[in-house]
Amino acid sequence: MIIYTFLTNPPHIHRSRCNKGGTNLFEISFRKETDALAVFMSLLQKNPESDSILSLHKEKIVVESKDKLFIKNTIIPVFKQYIQGVKITEWVMSILENTYYFKDVEEQEQILCILQSLLLGERSDIPNLPSVEQRENILENVMDAFFEKPISFSFDSFLTFRLKKYFESIHIYLESAIDEYKLEQEYQSFIHQLRNLLTTTEPKMEELHLLYQYQFDFYDKTFKLIPKSQLIKYMNRTHFNNYSYYIDSVVLAPLVSISPKKLYLYTDNAEHQLVETIKNIFEERVVVLPFHYFGQNKSKID
Repeated sequence: MIIYTFLTNPPHIHRSRCNKGGTNLFEISFRKETDALAVFMSLLQKNPESDSILSLHKEKIVVESKDKLFIKNTIIPVFKQYIQGVKITEWVMSILENTYYFKDVEEQEQILCILQSLLLGERSDIPNLPSVEQRENILENVMDAFFEKPISFSFDSFLTFRLKKYFESIHIYLESAIDEYKLEQEYQSFIHQLRNLLTTTEPKMEELHLLYQYQFDFYDKTFKLIPKSQLIKYMNRTHFNNYSYYIDSVVLAPLVSISPKKLYLYTDNAEHQLVETIKNIFEERVVVLPFHYFGQNKSKID
Protein backbone atom coordinates (compact mmCIF):
# COMPACT_ATOMS: atom_id res chain seq x y z
CA MET A 1 0.00 0.00 0.00
CA ILE A 2 1.27 3.51 -0.83
CA ILE A 3 2.39 5.45 2.19
CA TYR A 4 1.64 9.09 1.58
CA THR A 5 1.87 12.29 3.58
CA PHE A 6 0.86 15.91 3.16
CA LEU A 7 3.86 17.76 4.57
CA THR A 8 3.53 20.98 6.54
CA ASN A 9 7.24 21.78 6.09
CA PRO A 10 9.11 21.54 2.80
CA PRO A 11 11.16 18.35 2.39
CA HIS A 12 14.93 18.59 2.13
CA ILE A 13 16.02 18.81 -1.52
CA HIS A 14 18.42 15.97 -2.10
CA ARG A 15 21.21 16.81 -4.51
CA SER A 16 22.41 13.21 -4.86
CA ARG A 17 20.94 10.99 -7.60
CA CYS A 18 20.23 8.07 -5.31
CA ASN A 19 19.23 7.37 -1.77
CA LYS A 20 20.44 4.85 0.81
CA GLY A 21 19.27 1.28 0.70
CA GLY A 22 18.64 1.32 -3.07
CA THR A 23 15.68 3.69 -2.73
CA ASN A 24 15.03 5.87 -5.72
CA LEU A 25 14.18 9.44 -4.83
CA PHE A 26 12.35 11.80 -7.16
CA GLU A 27 11.47 15.38 -6.29
CA ILE A 28 9.16 17.19 -8.69
CA SER A 29 8.45 20.90 -8.25
CA PHE A 30 5.45 22.58 -9.88
CA ARG A 31 4.77 26.23 -10.58
CA LYS A 32 1.16 25.81 -9.52
CA GLU A 33 -0.03 23.98 -6.42
CA THR A 34 -3.11 22.80 -8.35
CA ASP A 35 -0.87 20.85 -10.74
CA ALA A 36 1.02 19.27 -7.85
CA LEU A 37 -2.17 18.23 -6.08
CA ALA A 38 -3.78 16.84 -9.23
CA VAL A 39 -0.75 14.73 -10.12
CA PHE A 40 -0.34 13.60 -6.51
CA MET A 41 -3.95 12.38 -6.29
CA SER A 42 -3.62 10.61 -9.64
CA LEU A 43 -0.53 8.78 -8.38
CA LEU A 44 -2.44 7.59 -5.31
CA GLN A 45 -5.34 6.36 -7.43
CA LYS A 46 -3.15 4.68 -10.04
CA ASN A 47 -1.38 2.22 -7.77
CA PRO A 48 -2.66 2.21 -4.17
CA GLU A 49 -1.03 -1.16 -3.41
CA SER A 50 2.57 -0.05 -3.94
CA ASP A 51 5.03 0.14 -1.04
CA SER A 52 6.39 3.43 -2.35
CA ILE A 53 6.24 6.61 -0.29
CA LEU A 54 4.65 9.75 -1.69
CA SER A 55 4.87 13.15 -0.03
CA LEU A 56 3.17 16.37 -1.03
CA HIS A 57 4.06 19.84 0.18
CA LYS A 58 2.26 22.62 -1.62
CA GLU A 59 3.92 22.71 -5.05
CA LYS A 60 6.30 19.76 -4.58
CA ILE A 61 5.90 15.97 -4.81
CA VAL A 62 8.51 13.63 -3.36
CA VAL A 63 8.57 9.98 -4.44
CA GLU A 64 10.62 7.39 -2.59
CA SER A 65 10.56 3.93 -4.10
CA LYS A 66 12.67 0.78 -4.32
CA ASP A 67 10.35 -0.59 -6.95
CA LYS A 68 11.45 0.28 -10.48
CA LEU A 69 8.15 -0.97 -11.83
CA PHE A 70 6.39 1.71 -9.78
CA ILE A 71 8.26 4.31 -11.80
CA LYS A 72 7.47 2.58 -15.10
CA ASN A 73 3.88 1.55 -14.42
CA THR A 74 2.69 4.43 -12.21
CA ILE A 75 4.87 7.55 -12.30
CA ILE A 76 5.44 7.71 -16.06
CA PRO A 77 1.83 6.87 -17.10
CA VAL A 78 0.38 9.42 -14.67
CA PHE A 79 2.67 12.18 -15.89
CA LYS A 80 1.97 11.30 -19.53
CA GLN A 81 -1.77 11.35 -18.91
CA TYR A 82 -1.58 14.70 -17.13
CA ILE A 83 0.53 16.23 -19.88
CA GLN A 84 -1.76 14.96 -22.62
CA GLY A 85 -5.02 15.64 -20.82
CA VAL A 86 -4.34 18.94 -19.06
CA LYS A 87 -1.13 20.69 -20.03
CA ILE A 88 -1.56 20.34 -23.79
CA THR A 89 -5.06 21.82 -23.50
CA GLU A 90 -3.74 24.77 -21.47
CA TRP A 91 -0.91 25.28 -23.94
CA VAL A 92 -3.25 25.12 -26.94
CA MET A 93 -5.68 27.64 -25.43
CA SER A 94 -2.81 30.02 -24.72
CA ILE A 95 -1.41 29.68 -28.26
CA LEU A 96 -4.86 30.21 -29.80
CA GLU A 97 -5.45 33.38 -27.81
CA ASN A 98 -1.99 34.96 -27.82
CA THR A 99 -0.50 33.79 -31.13
CA TYR A 100 -3.49 33.28 -33.41
CA TYR A 101 -5.77 35.81 -31.65
CA PHE A 102 -8.79 33.56 -31.25
CA LYS A 103 -10.28 35.35 -28.25
CA ASP A 104 -13.74 33.83 -28.37
CA VAL A 105 -14.06 30.84 -26.04
CA GLU A 106 -16.49 29.04 -28.34
CA GLU A 107 -14.04 29.35 -31.25
CA GLN A 108 -11.24 28.04 -29.06
CA GLU A 109 -13.31 25.05 -28.01
CA GLN A 110 -14.30 24.21 -31.59
CA ILE A 111 -10.67 24.29 -32.70
CA LEU A 112 -9.68 22.20 -29.69
CA CYS A 113 -12.34 19.64 -30.62
CA ILE A 114 -10.95 19.39 -34.16
CA LEU A 115 -7.42 19.13 -32.76
CA GLN A 116 -8.40 16.26 -30.48
CA SER A 117 -9.85 14.32 -33.41
CA LEU A 118 -6.60 14.87 -35.32
CA LEU A 119 -4.49 13.76 -32.39
CA LEU A 120 -6.55 10.58 -32.11
CA GLY A 121 -5.93 9.84 -35.78
CA GLU A 122 -9.60 10.11 -36.70
CA ARG A 123 -8.98 12.33 -39.75
CA SER A 124 -6.92 10.40 -42.29
CA ASP A 125 -7.85 12.93 -45.00
CA ILE A 126 -5.52 15.61 -43.61
CA PRO A 127 -2.11 15.51 -45.35
CA ASN A 128 1.38 16.13 -43.94
CA LEU A 129 0.62 15.29 -40.32
CA PRO A 130 3.05 13.26 -38.20
CA SER A 131 1.71 9.80 -37.48
CA VAL A 132 0.14 9.15 -34.09
CA GLU A 133 2.87 6.58 -33.41
CA GLN A 134 5.62 9.01 -34.33
CA ARG A 135 4.23 11.70 -32.03
CA GLU A 136 3.67 9.32 -29.13
CA ASN A 137 7.15 7.84 -29.51
CA ILE A 138 8.66 11.27 -28.90
CA LEU A 139 6.87 11.56 -25.56
CA GLU A 140 7.50 7.93 -24.64
CA ASN A 141 11.24 8.12 -25.30
CA VAL A 142 11.71 11.37 -23.39
CA MET A 143 9.75 10.13 -20.38
CA ASP A 144 11.52 6.76 -20.22
CA ALA A 145 14.98 8.32 -20.47
CA PHE A 146 14.25 11.11 -18.00
CA PHE A 147 12.90 8.84 -15.25
CA GLU A 148 15.59 6.22 -15.72
CA LYS A 149 17.48 7.52 -12.68
CA PRO A 150 16.35 9.40 -9.54
CA ILE A 151 16.27 13.14 -10.09
CA SER A 152 15.01 16.44 -8.71
CA PHE A 153 13.44 18.66 -11.36
CA SER A 154 10.92 21.34 -12.24
CA PHE A 155 7.85 20.00 -14.02
CA ASP A 156 7.28 23.25 -15.93
CA SER A 157 10.91 23.39 -17.09
CA PHE A 158 10.60 19.77 -18.16
CA LEU A 159 7.63 20.72 -20.35
CA THR A 160 9.45 23.70 -21.84
CA PHE A 161 12.81 22.15 -22.62
CA ARG A 162 12.66 18.36 -22.55
CA LEU A 163 9.35 18.19 -24.40
CA LYS A 164 10.06 21.01 -26.85
CA LYS A 165 10.09 18.63 -29.83
CA TYR A 166 6.87 17.01 -28.64
CA PHE A 167 5.03 20.32 -28.40
CA GLU A 168 6.40 21.28 -31.82
CA SER A 169 4.72 18.18 -33.22
CA ILE A 170 1.47 19.19 -31.47
CA HIS A 171 1.80 22.62 -33.07
CA ILE A 172 1.72 21.01 -36.52
CA TYR A 173 -1.58 19.39 -35.60
CA LEU A 174 -2.86 22.69 -34.20
CA GLU A 175 -2.12 24.54 -37.43
CA SER A 176 -4.06 21.90 -39.35
CA ALA A 177 -6.94 22.15 -36.85
CA ILE A 178 -7.07 25.92 -37.37
CA ASP A 179 -7.10 25.47 -41.15
CA GLU A 180 -9.92 22.94 -40.85
CA TYR A 181 -11.87 25.29 -38.60
CA LYS A 182 -11.53 28.16 -41.10
CA LEU A 183 -12.63 25.89 -43.95
CA GLU A 184 -15.63 24.78 -41.90
CA GLN A 185 -16.55 28.41 -41.19
CA GLU A 186 -16.29 29.25 -44.88
CA TYR A 187 -18.40 26.23 -45.74
CA GLN A 188 -21.09 27.21 -43.22
CA SER A 189 -21.15 30.75 -44.63
CA PHE A 190 -21.48 29.28 -48.13
CA ILE A 191 -24.40 27.09 -47.02
CA HIS A 192 -26.05 30.03 -45.27
CA GLN A 193 -25.88 32.18 -48.39
CA LEU A 194 -27.40 29.48 -50.58
CA ARG A 195 -30.17 28.83 -48.06
CA ASN A 196 -31.04 32.51 -48.13
CA LEU A 197 -31.06 32.50 -51.91
CA LEU A 198 -33.23 29.39 -51.93
CA THR A 199 -35.85 30.98 -49.67
CA THR A 200 -36.03 34.10 -51.81
CA THR A 201 -36.26 32.25 -55.14
CA GLU A 202 -39.67 31.45 -56.56
CA PRO A 203 -40.01 27.66 -57.03
CA LYS A 204 -39.97 26.70 -60.68
CA MET A 205 -40.98 23.12 -60.00
CA GLU A 206 -43.17 21.45 -57.44
CA GLU A 207 -41.07 18.30 -57.53
CA LEU A 208 -37.60 17.44 -58.79
CA HIS A 209 -35.81 14.08 -58.89
CA LEU A 210 -32.03 14.06 -58.71
CA LEU A 211 -30.16 10.86 -59.50
CA TYR A 212 -26.53 10.35 -58.50
CA GLN A 213 -24.33 7.38 -59.25
CA TYR A 214 -21.36 8.54 -61.33
CA GLN A 215 -22.85 11.93 -62.19
CA PHE A 216 -25.88 14.02 -61.24
CA ASP A 217 -28.91 13.75 -63.55
CA PHE A 218 -32.05 15.86 -63.21
CA TYR A 219 -35.58 14.52 -63.78
CA ASP A 220 -38.92 16.26 -63.55
CA LYS A 221 -41.95 14.93 -61.68
CA THR A 222 -42.79 12.58 -64.60
CA PHE A 223 -39.24 11.17 -64.38
CA LYS A 224 -38.34 12.71 -67.71
CA LEU A 225 -34.64 13.62 -68.03
CA ILE A 226 -34.04 17.37 -68.02
CA PRO A 227 -31.29 18.16 -70.54
CA LYS A 228 -28.40 20.40 -69.60
CA SER A 229 -29.55 23.02 -72.12
CA GLN A 230 -32.78 23.34 -70.17
CA LEU A 231 -30.98 23.50 -66.82
CA ILE A 232 -28.89 26.40 -68.09
CA LYS A 233 -32.06 28.30 -68.98
CA TYR A 234 -33.29 28.01 -65.41
CA MET A 235 -30.20 29.68 -63.97
CA ASN A 236 -30.12 33.34 -63.07
CA ARG A 237 -26.38 34.01 -63.22
CA THR A 238 -26.67 37.48 -61.71
CA HIS A 239 -27.68 35.84 -58.43
CA PHE A 240 -24.50 33.83 -58.25
CA ASN A 241 -22.18 36.56 -59.49
CA ASN A 242 -22.93 38.51 -56.34
CA TYR A 243 -21.90 35.68 -54.05
CA SER A 244 -18.46 35.42 -52.55
CA TYR A 245 -18.08 31.68 -53.22
CA TYR A 246 -17.86 29.73 -56.42
CA ILE A 247 -21.09 27.84 -57.13
CA ASP A 248 -20.80 25.12 -59.75
CA SER A 249 -23.02 25.48 -62.79
CA VAL A 250 -23.61 21.73 -63.15
CA VAL A 251 -25.47 20.85 -59.95
CA LEU A 252 -25.87 23.50 -57.24
CA ALA A 253 -26.62 26.51 -59.44
CA PRO A 254 -29.43 24.74 -61.34
CA LEU A 255 -30.84 23.22 -58.17
CA VAL A 256 -31.02 26.50 -56.29
CA SER A 257 -32.33 28.32 -59.38
CA ILE A 258 -35.13 25.80 -59.82
CA SER A 259 -35.78 25.88 -56.07
CA PRO A 260 -38.13 22.87 -56.10
CA LYS A 261 -40.63 22.59 -53.29
CA LYS A 262 -39.69 18.93 -52.96
CA LEU A 263 -36.37 17.35 -53.96
CA TYR A 264 -35.89 13.58 -54.15
CA LEU A 265 -32.23 12.56 -54.21
CA TYR A 266 -31.45 8.95 -55.16
CA THR A 267 -27.98 7.66 -54.32
CA ASP A 268 -26.08 4.89 -52.55
CA ASN A 269 -23.33 7.35 -51.69
CA ALA A 270 -25.04 9.50 -49.09
CA GLU A 271 -21.68 10.60 -47.65
CA HIS A 272 -20.53 12.19 -50.91
CA GLN A 273 -19.51 15.79 -50.19
CA LEU A 274 -21.88 17.32 -52.72
CA VAL A 275 -24.73 15.12 -51.51
CA GLU A 276 -24.09 16.37 -47.97
CA THR A 277 -24.02 19.94 -49.24
CA ILE A 278 -27.37 19.52 -51.01
CA LYS A 279 -28.88 18.08 -47.83
CA ASN A 280 -27.56 21.02 -45.80
CA ILE A 281 -28.94 23.58 -48.23
CA PHE A 282 -32.38 22.07 -48.86
CA GLU A 283 -32.90 20.71 -45.34
CA GLU A 284 -36.55 19.62 -44.94
CA ARG A 285 -37.21 19.98 -48.68
CA VAL A 286 -34.94 17.06 -49.60
CA VAL A 287 -35.59 13.34 -49.25
CA VAL A 288 -32.60 11.03 -49.72
CA LEU A 289 -33.42 7.55 -51.01
CA PRO A 290 -31.40 4.50 -52.08
CA PHE A 291 -30.40 4.49 -55.75
CA HIS A 292 -32.69 1.59 -56.73
CA TYR A 293 -35.75 3.51 -55.51
CA PHE A 294 -35.49 5.68 -58.61
CA GLY A 295 -36.29 2.75 -60.91
CA GLN A 296 -39.15 1.63 -58.68
CA ASN A 297 -40.72 5.10 -58.55
CA LYS A 298 -40.22 5.66 -62.28
CA SER A 299 -41.93 2.35 -63.13
CA LYS A 300 -45.03 3.55 -61.29
CA ILE A 301 -45.26 6.50 -63.65
CA ASP A 302 -44.44 4.46 -66.77
